Amino acid sequence: MRPLLVRLSIAKSSNLASISRQMASVLDLRRQVDALDRQVVELLSRRNTMVKQITSQLDEEEPDKAREAQVLSNWLEEGFDYDIDEVQLERVCKSVMEMGRKAKDA
Repeated sequence: MRPLLVRLSIAKSSNLASISRQMASVLDLRRQVDALDRQVVELLSRRNTMVKQITSQLDEEEPDKAREAQVLSNWLEEGFDYDIDEVQLERVCKSVMEMGRKAKDA
């Protein structure tokens, strides 16, 4: 049987290796999240550009409430398919639509 200090040293070494693998996994996941965040920002920019094009062609002063209701409904349907919290998704959708309204004024 190995002395206690040797066993503790082996256990500590094994534990450190496990923690090191876990941290590498966390760092990789964070990099993936960062990449997705960049894509989200790019998509929001593209969306705002399209909203500007639409609103310039329609030349309307007030938001189209029927269209906004349809967009929200579309988002919530998609969110349901992915099991995303409906209340949180509605907040995000309304925020994105608000960004679009402000983009058209820019």
